[in-house]
Amino acid sequence: MKRLFGTDGIRAKYGEFPLTKDFVKKIGFSIGKILCSNKKNPIVYIAKDTRYSGDDLESCLTSGLGSFPIKVKCLGIIPTAALSYLTSKDGADLGIMISASHNLSEDNGIKLFAADGFKLADDKEREIENITLKLRDNPDSKEGQRSPEFLVQDDKGESLRDYIEFAKKTLLHTDLEGLRIVVDCSHGAVSDIADVIFSELKAEVYAINNEPDGLNINLNCGSQHPHMTSEVVKQYKADVGFSYDGDGDRVILVDDKANILDGDYIMSMLGLHLSKTNNLNQNTVVATVMSNMGLEEVMEANRIKVVRTEVGDKKVVERMINNGYNFGGEQSGHIVYLNNNPTGDGILTSLMILKMMKDTNKKLSELANIYHKYPQILLNVRVKEKKDLKEIDGLYSRLEEFEKELSTSGRIFLRYSGTEPLARVMIEGKSKEQIEVMATELASIIRNSIGDDKCQG
Repeated sequence: MKRLFGTDGIRAKYGEFPLTKDFVKKIGFSIGKILCSNKKNPIVYIAKDTRYSGDDLESCLTSGLGSFPIKVKCLGIIPTAALSYLTSKDGADLGIMISASHNLSEDNGIKLFAADGFKLADDKEREIENITLKLRDNPDSKEGQRSPEFLVQDDKGESLRDYIEFAKKTLLHTDLEGLRIVVDCSHGAVSDIADVIFSELKAEVYAINNEPDGLNINLNCGSQHPHMTSEVVKQYKADVGFSYDGDGDRVILVDDKANILDGDYIMSMLGLHLSKTNNLNQNTVVATVMSNMGLEEVMEANRIKVVRTEVGDKKVVERMINNGYNFGGEQSGHIVYLNNNPTGDGILTSLMILKMMKDTNKKLSELANIYHKYPQILLNVRVKEKKDLKEIDGLYSRLEEFEKELSTSGRIFLRYSGTEPLARVMIEGKSKEQIEVMATELASIIRNSIGDDKCQG
């Protein structure tokens, strides 16, 4: 049986399993059943990004939840991190975010947050999954009977303002006067928030891609296409640019010289700054296996430890909680600082960068100069099935040969995407030409076995 939950919640094309209207109602029913088995009259918050299917999925979830005595508050379009913050702050029992993050508008998804604002634990996701799949095969006789105690309230925008004030307070009375900032909102959930926060903190702000129409979210813009921000930074001679994704939980930077800086740059700069200011727990940064070897080099040079996890900001946060760390993230731009918020937050990460620039009186290009990136190749192979990679003829034997060739001066990592039908081939090494040849050959082996003839690099 196919699992519903991937590395970041449920995600699929809208209208296809598991995001059909009928099945999403069953997901809502399963959530309600579990919540009401543990608490009387629980409170659920629902938020969404700007994609066209958000309203339908919200309606389906509330329909399923409506079988139980639950109070649902619909917060409207807000960033994922804002939902996390508000769920915890207001004492809600669960937060539901309707979003497919950096994917295009035809996709959507469901992310769940526990009462403490952290993403719902894997065992809780499995419980929801098991009940929902049983409902699909053996419908519950009570499903669809509306509880007379069910209540839905619209937020009317109060929560968005609440999050704005919270975000501003993280600067600890530092303002942004004198800074010129470009924000690429990706036509997503930060479209009505990013320029407001930075402007109210006295920065000069140029906002782009902040006119969502339900179809243009992440379309050739945002964190997946930061070159647009780079061009605008050049045009306006800005100090910094921020490229967000559709739900605002990740950010890619552009410095004053129009250089694009990914999450590894962010972790290098903020990790070192937090260490110097005695705000880095156990002097440790948590990263995933996808982070560049250059991150380890700069951290080790400054006596900071790097701990690696599986891919996914949820895995990063789990390691942080279990070991008492407070800072980490992903190369993709998910950055988590537990002193501020329990999930990836593009807006708060931006504010941390801006405060560091102000505190040190340095340009972003100067701060970023501490990190030197190893050549890295990442090839994505679109696949028709996610067969065990070890079962693909010739793949691992060739992998082992390449690993011996690289020795300690590089590394190879193969995995499937948790949110898309892609196999990822990532190789790092000192010679770009060498690793390009290796990555191309490994990707070709995968494509010949299970590819659908579409390769994305």
